[in-house]
Amino acid sequence: MGKIKIISWNINGIRTRAKNKEIDPVYGENPDIILFQETKAKYEQLDSNLKNIEGYNTYFSPGETTRTGGIATFSKLKPKLVKRFFDVPDSSLKMRVLNFKFDKFTLIHIYAPYGFNSKADKEIKLSFYNKLLEFAEKSADDNVIIAGDFNIAHSEKDISDPEKASKNSSFFDEERDIINKIEKLGYFDSFRLLNPDEIEFSAWKSQKAKESDEGSRLDYFFISKSLKDSLIESKILSDINGSKHAPIELVIDI
Repeated sequence: MGKIKIISWNINGIRTRAKNKEIDPVYGENPDIILFQETKAKYEQLDSNLKNIEGYNTYFSPGETTRTGGIATFSKLKPKLVKRFFDVPDSSLKMRVLNFKFDKFTLIHIYAPYGFNSKADKEIKLSFYNKLLEFAEKSADDNVIIAGDFNIAHSEKDISDPEKASKNSSFFDEERDIINKIEKLGYFDSFRLLNPDEIEFSAWKSQKAKESDEGSRLDYFFISKSLKDSLIESKILSDINGSKHAPIELVIDI
């Protein structure tokens, strides 16, 4: 299959990004697969230029409303199978998963729940991740990429003010331990694997916060141990603006 480039981006409204041409730099990178989170749109609301991108197969999973959620995948590679769940159909996932089986690897595209500030939100987020962990454990010996907005900053290197952040959702110890569990199953944070000491963020509360480098790294490509030696590049495309997140890029030789 050779080298594959994947870009993932919490786009915060696919129609707005497309209208403002803020999406064009992503196309300019010529990725083989594009993963968008928080599309905030149903398929029938999209213009034809988003439904039919030349050279790409398109797959959509709408959010609960047109104001929140939703993920979309554009792929030059034709998957053998596409599912909106990990193992079995599950309405509790709220359309936050697209599961692709390609010839030589499986790609799990996720947009994880944000909340952890209320008991109900905490239960939703933990339930989502427990199901992801179950799948990850079963698939640990396969070629697997898990990608998207995880809504968790793993370590103190992944957030600008760890002390302040420890009081807020996305950096509670129980959330950070989810990433520990993924790694204990044999998966690698591709960015951290290549950049063990780099302090670089993929999400900011505002443009002003980005300019002052007050952010967090919430977006990941996790790869299974069988793909570790196939990893070529993993980086944050912080020069691409529009959303409160930056796109992230993975290049791997499968």
